Amino acid sequence: MSDIGIETPNFGRRLSRFMSDHPLVPLIILLLALVGMLEVLRPGIVNPRWLANTVKFATPLAILAGCQTLTMLTGGIDLSVAMAATLAAFITATQAPLHDPAIAMLISLVPALLIGFANGIGVGVFRVHPLIMTLGTSLIGMGGILVYQRSVIATGNAIPESLSWLGTGLTYGIPNCLVVFIPISALILFMLRRTGFGRMLYAVGDNERAARLSGVRYWQVILLLYVISALLAGITGLLY
Repeated sequence: MSDIGIETPNFGRRLSRFMSDHPLVPLIILLLALVGMLEVLRPGIVNPRWLANTVKFATPLAILAGCQTLTMLTGGIDLSVAMAATLAAFITATQAPLHDPAIAMLISLVPALLIGFANGIGVGVFRVHPLIMTLGTSLIGMGGILVYQRSVIATGNAIPESLSWLGTGLTYGIPNCLVVFIPISALILFMLRRTGFGRMLYAVGDNERAARLSGVRYWQVILLLYVISALLAGITGLLY
């Protein structure tokens, strides 16, 4: 058979398609370029200690980015994750002198989960715009923490040793926070690629009406989504 009329994609088009199919590749290239530029501007700054500190500071932000990624897949956003993380961190520090560290951490996750539950009900059931709903719950959380801090102002604060080990510790030069970050990242990737819930997130974000007609219960998906986002934000607060 003749190949006349079949156009062979040029290198630029093939490269563009490869980059779009593998979005991590350009991000990694950009990261390496930035690190290389930093080393050129300040020779010697890129070393194992610098890398470890960078990972320690980047890990909580990466988990919060995971929260936003999940919500943005559905066409939404979660502006309350920072406040949920702040509540978890502050409540843990103020409850640790009064309770066992594990109990203090569990107590600190309750307000974060309540914020996520409120977001899910508001967005999924009452169809409030995610931007407005999550901003509102964030402001409510800010007011709540102002009231709460007046009741614990005399109790002092303490950081559980286990959280200090996770948040700031190093083992053989490797940040201990990776013990939390790697399983969470793997779980998010598994959920998005291998579970029905992950496929429903994509379906709702791509075409909500079609997803509804296919039998997807929109409000349940959104409720679970925002609860998961709030839980991840609360864990981020513990690392902070």
